[in-house]
Amino acid sequence: MLKYSRLTAILSAIFIQFVPSDKSAIAQEREGCFLVNSAGEVINLNLLCSPQESDVKLTGNDGKFIEDYKRLAKSYSPEATDNLLQAIQRTPGQKIAAAKKMCAEAKSGVSLPEVKLRAIGQAASIENPTVKESFLADADIITTLAANYYCPELASK
Repeated sequence: MLKYSRLTAILSAIFIQFVPSDKSAIAQEREGCFLVNSAGEVINLNLLCSPQESDVKLTGNDGKFIEDYKRLAKSYSPEATDNLLQAIQRTPGQKIAAAKKMCAEAKSGVSLPEVKLRAIGQAASIENPTVKESFLADADIITTLAANYYCPELASK
């Protein structure tokens, strides 16, 4: 009986250790991963704490979007390029969703240049120059590629 109890305890410990748990927030005041510092400034941490996606099979426009994102990411500083490539590797679906969201906003009347201006406004509170560059580069790349792949009818507007 003692062996059975010990085996059950060991198996339970192993099971608990390897079963993924969802620790995401139920509700929060902003989208994504962020930190509010003691001065009340919001610092975007999406590049640091995005969960890893499993091996996503990307085909069609999604695959082309990801490949072009990687290509464009290489035109920034080495530090920003590293951040961008790590982020697209970890969460390609998140980047695709952001591009599709931009197209939905553009179709409802928000111009793509307005989206870029909004990103510039958000970046103003980021003090770290590399993080700021990465944030702005991500917004620029996604906006550019969104128009190419998910709403080409809006690309010239």
